[in-house]
This record gives sequence, C-alpha cells and structure tokens, in this order.
Amino acid sequence: MAKRSTPSTIDKLPEQVRELIGTLRRDGRTIDEIMAKLGELSVDVSRSALGRHVKTLADVADRMRNSRAIADSLVAQFGDQPDNKLARANLELMHSVVMQTITAAVVDEETGESQPVTFSPEDAMFLARSMQSLASAEKTNSDRIIKAREIATKEAAKKAVDAAKTKGLGADTVEFIRKAVLGSGA
Repeated sequence: MAKRSTPSTIDKLPEQVRELIGTLRRDGRTIDEIMAKLGELSVDVSRSALGRHVKTLADVADRMRNSRAIADSLVAQFGDQPDNKLARANLELMHSVVMQTITAAVVDEETGESQPVTFSPEDAMFLARSMQSLASAEKTNSDRIIKAREIATKEAAKKAVDAAKTKGLGADTVEFIRKAVLGSGA
C-alpha cells in the first residue's frame, strides 16, 4: 500500500513523544489534557493534528478489537478439532485482512480527507500471491479434513466388523455391516 507523500506533524515528532501521546490516550486522557502535557514539554502541535492522530489511534484500536471478536467468533464456529478451528480462523482472518487492504481508504491527517489506497506493482503482486496462498491453504485444509474423515470411517468400519465377528454373525452379515459403514461402493 502506498504511503502518504508527506508525514503529518505528529508523525514528524520524536518516537518518545508519539509513544507518550498513545500512552496518555490509552489512559483515558482527553485531547486537551494531552495538549497541556505536550505544552509542558514544549512540543508544538495543532489541536486539529492531534485530534486526527487520536482518531487514527482509536480507529486502529477499534479494528483490533473487531478482529479479535471475529477471531473468537470464528474459532467458536469451526469444528471440534482445535487444529481445524485454528486453521479455519486463520484463513478467514487473512481473507478479512486482504479485503480490508483492497477496499481501504487513507485519511490524510492534515486535511482529514479520504483518499483511495493505491498499490505499487510490488504491492499488487504481494496481494495476488497472498490470495493464491490463501486458496492453496484452504485446499490443504479441506484435504486434511477429508483424509481425517476417511480414517475415522475406516476405523469405525473395522470396529463394527470386529464387534460383528465377536457376536458370531455370518460372513455375509459382517460384509453388509462393513459396506454400510463405509458406504455402498466399498
């Protein structure tokens, strides 16, 4: 994703000052309280630039909370196997990240206007590869689930056959049970 051509006045501040702004905001300080603290430190920024920066911080925090909620929801939805839940949740989250990236708009902190995201050829190639990798990962996950089901079905058929033989059922009945568990074409 292409970056803004000019950094905001907040972006130009030393890292320690930017971290202080973030810490104060997380601690629940208002823009006016942050402005007062910056004034004590002789840091000169406009209230509107600080407001836009704080809004950006809030937007990022909201996206992170939303992503966590989505991840929790997805993990609760998919299967009983923890591996399947995690794999499925990761795939869904990556799809979400790619879609957010493609459909995002950049807000210019100086003007407050939304601008469409532009991609360099390298960024476009990265997104295309990401989508290809996601498709491949979904296929691998699906194949793994199918394989696990086949193994479980074969184990169930073997247990059913063993139980039928233990009870002294005839060979035709045992074969019928085996085919019923495995499916008609077994």
